[in-house]
Amino acid sequence: MKDLVLKAQKRTSEENSRDLRATRIVPAVVYGKTQEAISLKIDASDLLRMYRTAWESHIILLDVEGEKEKIEVLIHDSQKEPVSGEFIHMDFFALTRGEKLTTKISLNFINDSAAVKAGALLNENVKEIEVSCLPRDLVDSFEVDLSQLKEIEDVIRLSDLGIDTEKFDVHNLHDEDAIVVAGKPAKIEDLDAPIETPDLPEGAEEKTDDAAEETKEA
Repeated sequence: MKDLVLKAQKRTSEENSRDLRATRIVPAVVYGKTQEAISLKIDASDLLRMYRTAWESHIILLDVEGEKEKIEVLIHDSQKEPVSGEFIHMDFFALTRGEKLTTKISLNFINDSAAVKAGALLNENVKEIEVSCLPRDLVDSFEVDLSQLKEIEDVIRLSDLGIDTEKFDVHNLHDEDAIVVAGKPAKIEDLDAPIETPDLPEGAEEKTDDAAEETKEA
């Protein structure tokens, strides 16, 4: 995992968040168990470039005004403008050395599946896994080898990912939980089947015709 450095400046209480955003500066804050909260401001372009690489599972070295000691952080929360999608605020959580942290690590689906080439539908049930681990053990992603799906209805389970359980405590998932499944393809005859209409009770059809006639006369 390569080092990612993000430059930030301290933000005073007099600096209005709306005015900062108008100049493409994003308000932010960093805090942690042993880190006092610091209000920050970060260049929007720098923040977007970093976010595309870091997501939530990559340690970021926060360089606050060029101080010698950089703060190791993870992205804790972010807010975006609903229309433009631009960041309007970012929360960073400062890590404590030697203490486990909880975060989500995305899955990276690699290689081709023989089952999919044969017509199977690839059902990705899980996109990311929540884990607890030491900061030094963090990885950008867990790999899912789709070449294990050789036949239709083959399944890749959590236990197949080879996650080191001595380093990672996985939350809310069990070894037998399906991560991805080579599902059965839809049959063409099922898609082309005519839509069946329910049988009307005896006499209902006549009543419907009478009602239609009355409507025309009206």
